[in-house]
Amino acid sequence: MTLLVAAFLTPASLQAKQQVIYLSYHDDTDKKSIPERVFNGEYFSITVKALSTIRQHDKLQYRFKGGRGATLQSRLPQRKDEGSYVLDTFYFLATSNTLILPDITASIGNEQSTLQGEKIESVSLNPDNRFAGILADRFDVITVDAKKYDNQHNIITFDAEAKHCNINAFKLRGANEQGFESVKSGITTSSMTYYAVIPKKFETLEFTYFDLVNERYMKVKIPIEVIDDSVSTQSDLKPTENKNYVIKIAAAGIVIVLALILLIVYRKWWITLFIVAPGIYIALQATPAENICVNADAPLYLLPIENATVFETLLSEGMFEVKHSVEGYKQITYENKIGWVSEDDICTD
Repeated sequence: MTLLVAAFLTPASLQAKQQVIYLSYHDDTDKKSIPERVFNGEYFSITVKALSTIRQHDKLQYRFKGGRGATLQSRLPQRKDEGSYVLDTFYFLATSNTLILPDITASIGNEQSTLQGEKIESVSLNPDNRFAGILADRFDVITVDAKKYDNQHNIITFDAEAKHCNINAFKLRGANEQGFESVKSGITTSSMTYYAVIPKKFETLEFTYFDLVNERYMKVKIPIEVIDDSVSTQSDLKPTENKNYVIKIAAAGIVIVLALILLIVYRKWWITLFIVAPGIYIALQATPAENICVNADAPLYLLPIENATVFETLLSEGMFEVKHSVEGYKQITYENKIGWVSEDDICTD
C-alpha cells in the first residue's frame, strides 16, 4: 500500500522523460537518404528526417562528432518542410577508402537526440596517367588562350565550368608550372581560370576526368594555338604588337618621297599632309622604348590581374625595358621570361 501511494506522489520531474526530438535517416522511394556507394573524391549528401513534438524546427541546431573519411561541407542544412517534420540535407566530400558518417546530434535548447553514423562503401579510382584529379557530373572548357612563355614553352590559360565537382582538386600531370588564376567552388556548380606552362612541342593539352553520371573517364582535348608571342591576359589586355615594323616604316618613307615629288610638280598645299602624317608616324616609331627601375624582391606575375600567380621574384634592383603597359602593370623580360610587375614595385627614386 505504501508503494502504491508513493507512485502517485512522485514528482513529474522524477518520472520517465518524454522524448521531444525524433531523428532518423530519411528514406523514401524517390531518393535514398544515404548513398550505397561513393567514389573517393566525390561530393555526396545525406538527408535527416527531424520531428519535434514542440514544433520548433526553426531552433534546431546540429552537432557532428566522430566519423572518418567524410568532410562536412556546411553545418547549415538545405531544408525542406514535410508537414509535421523537416528534411535536412547535408553535403560531404569523400576523402578516404574507409567512410563512416559522423554521429549527428540535433538539439533544441536542452532537448536533444543523436543519430549514429553509418558506414558507406567508398571506392577509389584507378586513373590513367592523364587524370586531372577531379570527378564531375560534367566538365566543360569555355575559353582558351595560348601564348609564348619563353623559347621552350608556351602558356595556356583556360576557363572551365563543372557540375557536382570538387574543382579545387584539379591538377595537370606533366606541366612545368600550373595553378589557379581564379576559382569559384560550389557543390552544384563551380568554375575556374587555370594556367599551365607546357613545352612548345605539344600542340594539344590533354587530360581526363571521371564522369560520375556514366562512371567512366572522359578525355578533354584542348588545342594549343599560340596567337601571340608574349604573355598577356585571356582577354588581350595589351596593345597589338607591331610585327611588321620594318615594312611599315619603309612604306611610310615611300609615301613621303612620292609626296615630295608631287609637291614639287603640282605645288598644292594639301600634298604636304602626305608628308607630315607619315613623318609623324616614323618619329613615333623611332621614340626610344620606356625603361623602368624595378625594386629588388619584386614579384613577377604571369598575368596583369589581381591575385595573379607569382612565378618569379627579382633577385636585385634593375632597369628593364617595358614591352607593354596596362592599368597598374608593366610587362618586362626577366631571365628570358616575360611577365608583369606591379607599378607599386617600380623604384620611386
